[in-house]
Amino acid sequence: MARRKGAHRIWYLAMVGVVALVLMGGLMSLQPYGSALQWLIRGAALLGYLAIFLAIVSSAYMKWMTRFFGRPFVKVHHILAVAGLVMITLHPLGAAIDALSLSVFLPRFDSWAVFFALGGRPAWYLIAAASLAAVLRRLVGRNWRVVHFLNYVAFLLGTVHAIMIGTDFQYIVVKVVAVVLALVVVAIFMQQRLRRRKRGSESVRGSESVRGSESVRGSESVCGSESVRGSESESRRS
Repeated sequence: MARRKGAHRIWYLAMVGVVALVLMGGLMSLQPYGSALQWLIRGAALLGYLAIFLAIVSSAYMKWMTRFFGRPFVKVHHILAVAGLVMITLHPLGAAIDALSLSVFLPRFDSWAVFFALGGRPAWYLIAAASLAAVLRRLVGRNWRVVHFLNYVAFLLGTVHAIMIGTDFQYIVVKVVAVVLALVVVAIFMQQRLRRRKRGSESVRGSESVRGSESVRGSESVCGSESVRGSESESRRS
């Protein structure tokens, strides 16, 4: 029964995707200029930005989504992550073709203003590193999660980049939405860190309690053996 409900609820994702595409199309139509390549650059930026945000949210609430949709949600998370990586790769690749230069992939450190305005460049490398760590998590070990947290930093850099120079982010409403999404990502990051700390403290307490019980058992066994020896010696004397 729950699985059937989940199958019906999966259409909610399709509806969200359609609404997102309609909103993006309407947003881009507000500035209907440029070549087809430039439209591709703008569309890839918007889709990649949204896909990475949804990937971050899905990774934080995967258990809830699994219960809600009645199926494992890891595949959807991976699809969102891969789609986001592909879109944010097409964005600078299209810009490089349009400018006939690969310099769009190089971060700039002229000043803080220039660095953040072009923050999409370092953000791309951070997301690529986080994705690679997830793919090679067996080789990286437990530290892959630490590298995977680079997605949060990359999203914030991408948000600043979009607000400062993004063609479709120059409207105040769009900027407000971008800031809200960034705050949601920060809140998710803090929540994830608190959960990991709580789990760590609980595991430490559990190990300490196990050690304490083992030491008590050991002392009881020692006391018991000593009492047995004492009774045996007394019986021999008698």
